[in-house]
Amino acid sequence: MDLIRDSGAHIAESITPAPLTRLPFSQYYRRWSGHLTLFGGIPSTLLLPGTSESDFEAYLDEFFRAVAPGVRLVVGVADEVPPEAVFSRLQRIGQRVEREGRLPLEAGAFRPAPAAVAAAASAAPTELPAADETFTDVREDVFAGRHVAIKDHVQALLDRGVAAGAILDQGLIAAITIVGNRMAEGKAFIPNVLLAARAVTAGMAVLEPHLAAGGGRVRGRILIGTVAGDMHDIGKNLVATMFKGEGFEIRDLGVNVSRQTFCDEVAAFCPDVLGLSALLTTTMTEMKGVIGALEERQLRTHCKVIVGGAPVSAQFARQIGADGYAPNAFQAVRLAKQLLTEAAVRQ
Repeated sequence: MDLIRDSGAHIAESITPAPLTRLPFSQYYRRWSGHLTLFGGIPSTLLLPGTSESDFEAYLDEFFRAVAPGVRLVVGVADEVPPEAVFSRLQRIGQRVEREGRLPLEAGAFRPAPAAVAAAASAAPTELPAADETFTDVREDVFAGRHVAIKDHVQALLDRGVAAGAILDQGLIAAITIVGNRMAEGKAFIPNVLLAARAVTAGMAVLEPHLAAGGGRVRGRILIGTVAGDMHDIGKNLVATMFKGEGFEIRDLGVNVSRQTFCDEVAAFCPDVLGLSALLTTTMTEMKGVIGALEERQLRTHCKVIVGGAPVSAQFARQIGADGYAPNAFQAVRLAKQLLTEAAVRQ
């Protein structure tokens, strides 16, 4: 720990404390906070239903006591928010940070926005067309992450005779696109996007039978999966949701997908785009193996290959022979559209 403290680094990221590692967060904070900015502190298991409410609250109580007054600390989940997370616990962590995480800085150095202003900033953005209020409830559900209410609002529009395609385009896609733009501007963050994506998925579940019955457009076929050895799927799931919301046909292979499975599914499903995901530096090299396997089976020219994940970069994508790199779900959709448009022009 002393070597890391004295390394000259500025930030220690994704600090995972006990019970997932040996040391409690208080020790990391005591030994590092004078030298490094610490990011993390909330073990992912704390968000799972298997952790009792009393254990959850006890951990937070001890955590905030240990890090007071919070100098050089960014509270975060280490190393990722699990798919089974109880979202209300994320909200409660945020509420604790809101109450207890503000430092007693000198006058004028910190001026938090009043609650009313903050609420207005996170409300429906002004980018929405003011003329059409038909889809307001659906859009608001996406912005707020209301995955239960959105089902009723989508069904109500269908019952009124509103076309499923219009609900998709002007309701779900319009809203999630704005969420993506807000994230790019630093006005929304991953938890906001995850909640919005969950609402879109719920709305899509109501729409899909009607889109199929009405011969809704299919922009292309997307095959997606996390490479062998990697069990992370949050980013992949968000990408799949975005593609589905944009009218693509999706086949999601899940996590820990072997090269052979990717090749077999490319041959059977005939996707326009294959998306490869990896979160670990130890598994990102498997992407090159998948592309090599496609070449060996003469399947590489059958589809475009795009890659993404925390350790992946545009340079890495070029090095392994991928067709493109997407840093987030919204860019993945844009990249796929661009690649398919370019391919259509060349034909």
